[in-house]
Amino acid sequence: MTDDILDPGFEQILRRTVPLLDDGQLTPETDLMAAGLDSLAAVQLLAEIEATYEVVIPDEALLGDIFATPGDLWHVVRRHLGSA
Repeated sequence: MTDDILDPGFEQILRRTVPLLDDGQLTPETDLMAAGLDSLAAVQLLAEIEATYEVVIPDEALLGDIFATPGDLWHVVRRHLGSA
């Protein structure tokens, strides 16, 4: 999907928020739903990302499968950095 390197802070947020992520390597292609990301965790994850990166992700950017993988989500975050 993407070979973007994940930001270390972003990875820490994911590990705190997604319940079943193991201590192994987290890749941009990791399946977040299989790792236990549900709708409540997705809301918490988004809130932490917005607070940490001082970014606002508009509702229209939340359509589709942006929570499918870390790479998908990080792509959306990067697109909105600097526009907060």
